[in-house]
Amino acid sequence: MRHGFFLPALLVALALQGQTALSEPLRDAVRRALGTNPALKASSAEMQASAYEMLQTQEEFLPTVELYGELGLQRVDDPAFLPDADNDISQTRSQIGLNARLVLFDGFRRANLVYARAARLDGNIFRLLDASETMALNATEAYIDVVRHRSLLGVARRNLAQHREIETRVRALVDGGRLPNSDLLTIQDRVEAASLAINDVERALRDADARYERVIGVPPGGGMAIRSAQVPPSLNTLTQAAIARNFRVLHAQTRIDESRYNRDIVLSDNLPQLSLNAGTSYGVNRNGLTGDRTDAYIGLGFNWTLYQGGRKPERNRLAELQYRAAYERDVAVRAVRELSAQAWNTYVSTADRAAMLRRQLRINRLIVDAYAEEFDAAKRTLLDLLEVERARFNVEFQSVSADASLAFSTYRALAVQSALAQHFGVARSDMALEPTFQARAKASRGFVFETTIEPLR
Repeated sequence: MRHGFFLPALLVALALQGQTALSEPLRDAVRRALGTNPALKASSAEMQASAYEMLQTQEEFLPTVELYGELGLQRVDDPAFLPDADNDISQTRSQIGLNARLVLFDGFRRANLVYARAARLDGNIFRLLDASETMALNATEAYIDVVRHRSLLGVARRNLAQHREIETRVRALVDGGRLPNSDLLTIQDRVEAASLAINDVERALRDADARYERVIGVPPGGGMAIRSAQVPPSLNTLTQAAIARNFRVLHAQTRIDESRYNRDIVLSDNLPQLSLNAGTSYGVNRNGLTGDRTDAYIGLGFNWTLYQGGRKPERNRLAELQYRAAYERDVAVRAVRELSAQAWNTYVSTADRAAMLRRQLRINRLIVDAYAEEFDAAKRTLLDLLEVERARFNVEFQSVSADASLAFSTYRALAVQSALAQHFGVARSDMALEPTFQARAKASRGFVFETTIEPLR
């Protein structure tokens, strides 16, 4: 009989009970992945770039100081103004000066620029945190993959040992003339099939090890084991928590805020601008007059664009951008709602399936023991015994796999709530800046500008 009868469609399983050696806990593997994976490093760099971009906004509130100068020849023909000695002759002209300008009012453009960049920074923080949740879930999956394949390999090896023990008994019965030689060939075929099953599982385990190293950054160690996480009591509780906490939804909200502030930045051009201007200059032979000249000034500058074509289409464009951001948030909410339902449905169905398979496995083991005794008493044929052994193996395979899926579904429910990294002891502050820059900008602009971007690790 082919070895495929011994294997489910996919060689994935995990024994979750009775494992106490935690030389490489899941918590440590996830924390290592979050701290070393280059994909998260790239997202972190993008977040810090946004932070520096926001700090750069401070220049908008500081005065502009310009130093200028010139040197060259000048010829002025103005007999009504210039004396005869200076009129219509070429002279070397030079000038140096200093101008300063401080904007007092600009239609709230600068304030909205701060708010927009703060919203963008908060959004990039939420994007990094969302990527961290995805990475934590990937690390959890990779960890479970290794553990369940190791457990599966143990199941396959025990199956081979059981069939070799049956082969020994059959050989003795054949030698004693109690069984035909065809039974010996049959059990030998099953032993080879069990060996092929081990080969398949070992290949799958090597693939799981490779994926683990890609995600975590190091090869898997020994003594790995997992436990299930706590799941909310109902789908409604899970969904409400996910919508309120999910970083993807929070990121979408920052896009709405940013689009609103960007609109106000553009609309600030409709309001007057007021600035305080000051300057001084020193020149030699300026405007055709021989001699030195020093000027100084200070005063208010005023500018207001009363009419500019195309403003209505511009307002319509900005409104559409706001609508788009709002719709994108609705898309994110619906996606999170769907993910919550999928996570909950998987958890419930897998929990039921795992319980049923455990009960079925207990029954199968009793059947195998009974058939073994009846085979020794010549009440059952070898094919009868091998069939129940095959059924027991397949049910054990599926039971272990169901336990693995059940454990993973609990972590998936945490990830939907954006709480998986925190479950493993990784605080948001360990991964990113606190996403409160928008609120802080509105509370105190100076407080925002005093923020120092420290290394994250």
